[in-house]
Amino acid sequence: MKKIAYLFAIIIASIGLVSCNQQKEVVKEKPPVTEPKGENPSTPNEPVTQEPKGENPSTPNEPVTQEPKGENPSSPSKPDSQEPEKKIYQNDVFKDVVVTETSDKITITGKAQVFEGVFQYALYDGDKVVKESNYQTDGAPAWGEFEITFSKGLVSSGNTTFELFVYSAKDGSKIDTLKIPIPKP
Repeated sequence: MKKIAYLFAIIIASIGLVSCNQQKEVVKEKPPVTEPKGENPSTPNEPVTQEPKGENPSTPNEPVTQEPKGENPSSPSKPDSQEPEKKIYQNDVFKDVVVTETSDKITITGKAQVFEGVFQYALYDGDKVVKESNYQTDGAPAWGEFEITFSKGLVSSGNTTFELFVYSAKDGSKIDTLKIPIPKP
């Protein structure tokens, strides 16, 4: 019986080692991650202005203005009935973050590349925390999609901010914070 248990333990250990070696090979085959051209890491919380056709941000964390597809903004035939410009926010761990409004709700959507797919968010009305929670998505190195919705009733002042952030494993402080201004309804 001891021999069978010993043999079983050796087989499990061998399978574990083979699995680890295969994971290391996969990691080695990935292309190196490079930062986009024109990115300025010294200004991580400033909005980015982006051309409509591609993702070529000039600096991270700035809203990216995108024109609706198929429309020419310089065309005089179109009256002022265009939709408001779409702002996209981003930093090192959050990207393609967009705020959309309906008649009674505000929705924040985007992608996050965070350890084990967990990040936190908070809605501030001035200095007061109105709503705070966490979100689970796909873990890094994948960019996991997220969608966070809250009632417009929580936004009462013109000084409302939505924050996406991660708690540091080192000391528990907020890191990689992305602040998004929320307009008063």
